[in-house]
Formats: sequence, C-alpha cells, structure tokens
Amino acid sequence: MRLNSRRGVKLTGSTTVTQAAGPVNYAFQTPSSARIPFAESQAGEAGTWQNPTSSQKAHCQGDGVSDDYRSSHRTPGYGELYNKTHESGYYGALWEKIERSLVLDVLRPMGGAGRTCLDFACGTGRITNIAAELFGEVVGVDVSESMLACAQVPQNVRLRHIDMTTQPLGETFDVITAFRFFLNAEDRLKWEALKAINEQLKDDGRFVCNVHMNATSPIGLVCRLLNRLSGRTIRNTLSAARFNEFLSSSGFVVEAMIPYGYLPRPGSLLPGVCEALIEPVEKASRTLRVPGQLAQHFLVVAKKR
Repeated sequence: MRLNSRRGVKLTGSTTVTQAAGPVNYAFQTPSSARIPFAESQAGEAGTWQNPTSSQKAHCQGDGVSDDYRSSHRTPGYGELYNKTHESGYYGALWEKIERSLVLDVLRPMGGAGRTCLDFACGTGRITNIAAELFGEVVGVDVSESMLACAQVPQNVRLRHIDMTTQPLGETFDVITAFRFFLNAEDRLKWEALKAINEQLKDDGRFVCNVHMNATSPIGLVCRLLNRLSGRTIRNTLSAARFNEFLSSSGFVVEAMIPYGYLPRPGSLLPGVCEALIEPVEKASRTLRVPGQLAQHFLVVAKKR
C-alpha cells in the first residue's frame, strides 16, 4: 500500500511541514489523544537509567547499552555491520517507507543554497546525505573512523573525524541534526553533546533529532519490564518527558515532537512481515489518531531558549 495523503502542518511562523501517511501528530498541535505528554517522566522509567555493567555491549539496532558509547562505535567493522542492519527488516522498512520522507519534509523548509547544516554523530551518512540535498553546505562529524569510512557523500559535504564535545568546530550552523544518538548515550554524554550542539547552533537556528525507543511504546514498556525484572539495563528506553528535561536543561525549547513508527519492532523475527505491514499500520494509526506515546520513535524540533 502506498501512502499518497499529504497535509501541511504549521511548525513556526510561516514554515510548513508536510508528511506522508496522513495527519502529522505534533505534540502541540493535535488533539490531546494524539499528544506525547511532557509534564513528567513516565512512572517506572527509572529502571532504564541505571549504569550498565561492563559486560553490556551496544547493538547495531541501537537500543543496547554500553559503559562508553563513544568507544562502542569505534569498533573496527562496525560501520559495515550497522549498514547491513538497516538494509532490510524493520529498520530497513522504517527508513525507506516512513523515516526518510519524514526527515525530508521536516528539513526542507529549513534548507536553502545559502544555508548550512551540521550532522552530529553522522555515522555512515544517511541523514547527512538527506541534508546535502537541501543545504548548500553540510558538515558531518563522528568519533568513529569505522562509521565514517562507510559514508559516501556528495561534494557539498565535509566529513570530520572529531569529538565535538571536546573539540569545537569553531563555526555555527543554521540547522544541526543528531539521529540515533541520544537513546544510547550515557547521561553525561547526553549533556556534553547537547551543550556542544547548543554552542554551535546559530541563535535563530533549529535542532532536529530523534529517539528510536520511546519508553511509553509497547516495545518500550516491554524493555522497561525486562530491565526491572533483571535488575539491570538490558535495553535502553527514553520517554518524551525525560528527553524534554535534557533539552530544557541544556538551553533548548521544544517546538514540535512528531511520533512515528507505530508498528512494534519484533526484533529479528518476521522481517518480511515488518516490511509488508509497517506502512499500512502507520497510515491506519494516523487515520485513527492513535496516541503518539504509543509510537516507538519520535522526532524533535527545538530552538535555543
């Protein structure tokens, strides 16, 4: 089933964002049943925030845990394994049928030939390449040589092997993106990254990022239960309320929070079923105004306070 419905949604001022798969559920612009609440952290989520043991390792699916998130992504060959994970199955279908068009629609009104974009923790360059279509100049930064080695980017992109939290780039950007990063980063690294991003974002710029395991989604609830039963963090989760706390404390104001990915990820099971159902389930969920807190993922647009 192809999603052909497109609808403009006001973001700020005269900016309009469109998205496939029916009405976009913005946190501040939809009926209360479709909003992701910000008021407080979700009850029972504390179990997902304890420090992991040294034996826990990051997974390419992006919801595993690590003592040091920087180091876990520097493993030789990690870039190839990461790309393979996102070529098929749930994450492949999510990217091709939902996420890519959503990112394009959100970034397009912010772009332009004279505009600049920084892709923080750019990895193998999926978001970097989307930004390259929309901005005159794009910089991608990552601490992992393995990830950057797999990135194939056009001429208007500069890739930098650098830890921006300790080595500022010395320039500011109109837009900064950061995808598939904050869920797994330890709390201290979250603060360091958000501080660095805030410092290198222009005063009128925008920060666009995502969280790919919403703590209030069905799979997020299962992960939290498993964490609680095991007494340790097996899988990371992060709620909209908790992430809003990080953003607010780091000098950001959330303008929009867009839930997506309503089909629960069944792990490595039934990849063909995921590919077939992810798009119609997304369309049906938006048509039926399924509450945004049930989506597995959410995208955030924020500005400097």
